[in-house]
Amino acid sequence: MLGRWIAAAMVSLVSMMQSAQAQPLTVDPETIVPLPPGFDMEPPASDVPPEIARFQGAWIGTWSDDRHILVVERVRADGHADLVFARSDSAFNGMNREWWRDQATVVDGVLTMTGFRIFRYAFDGPDRLYMTATLKNGVVTSGALVRADPARLAAGDRPNDWPWPGARVRIPHLAVRTPDGTRPITLEGTFYPPSGPEPAPLAIVTHGSDVGRNQLRSWSFSTEAHWLRDNGFAVLVLMRRGRGSSEGINGEETFGRDHDGSLIDVSAGVAEAVEDIESAIAYGRTLPGVKPGKVLLAGQSRGGFLAMHYAGLKPGEVLGVVNFSGGWYPYGPVTTPYYANAGRGAAAKVPQLWLYADNDRLYKEDLIREYHEAFAAAGGSARFEILHGVPGDGHLLRLYPERWRAIADKFLASLDREH
Repeated sequence: MLGRWIAAAMVSLVSMMQSAQAQPLTVDPETIVPLPPGFDMEPPASDVPPEIARFQGAWIGTWSDDRHILVVERVRADGHADLVFARSDSAFNGMNREWWRDQATVVDGVLTMTGFRIFRYAFDGPDRLYMTATLKNGVVTSGALVRADPARLAAGDRPNDWPWPGARVRIPHLAVRTPDGTRPITLEGTFYPPSGPEPAPLAIVTHGSDVGRNQLRSWSFSTEAHWLRDNGFAVLVLMRRGRGSSEGINGEETFGRDHDGSLIDVSAGVAEAVEDIESAIAYGRTLPGVKPGKVLLAGQSRGGFLAMHYAGLKPGEVLGVVNFSGGWYPYGPVTTPYYANAGRGAAAKVPQLWLYADNDRLYKEDLIREYHEAFAAAGGSARFEILHGVPGDGHLLRLYPERWRAIADKFLASLDREH
């Protein structure tokens, strides 16, 4: 009798464990997007123009690379819209998940919601919205949304893979294979094809550094990618190894130290990052709509440093460089020689635009000037801009396009794209 009871209890316990495994008790908080228990959906009346009516419905996607839901419950003929706005937690941006009801207007094909942030949504395809958000301090971020079923969203359904601003691609690495040697590791990429029908030169965009779990955050660089597309480029955004969903281990923090702990060498990490850039260039040249030839390199912080550094290594492959707040590590005795080497390698053969702010919390103005002086003294040529009045941390200059876009547009227009 006791034996049968124990056996029955074990079966029950196994069943409970399987159920618990099937429905985990914890989830990633950044996957949760709260919504009201229901929506007050109202189909557009017959007098609502099609260019306004098309906004009505539910949309899911990303804002600032975090999860976002927009539900336009009703639209009127005068362009008035009632909506629900919702977003996920964001550890990186220090924002809590939230939803609220609000009002917006549709004018000239753009749905705009104003307040302490200004959100603009415009169609980028039949059932796809491109959104930009402008904060009161001038920061501009962006994202993309696709149409969804409002009833399923209200019932709690959420996608496993949220829509992303561009096409997600996997970049095979040229130098590193999986531990069993069966295939190359792959790096995460986001591809933005040319905006026109003709092939366009390729632009590679890559990121800076992060610490801890923030290294697992993927970056779409949607705002910069759309800027480059507007200027006639196809764009491939690269997440280097161990970052985002890229395979491999981030070895960029492999610093050489002296016996007293002082920094003496960063070459191992730089070399690994160069291999990742090479892999992205090789893969990007195979993508549809990409014109053969030289590539534009752009990046933020370490990404800007890598664009400059790679142009010095292989100037014949680089059309130009856009360096946003570029630097590998804020220690001149070890990092300044890289700028001199890049100046000797690229000389005047690669046009470069360097954009910095005088209130960069990571790279102080005297160090920025030291970098440029070493580059120029070795023969390098760059348009060098230190911008003033950037709110907050000037290291995030790229988020303030009104501060740099006029300069950068002129730089891109000056590039020789025929060679």
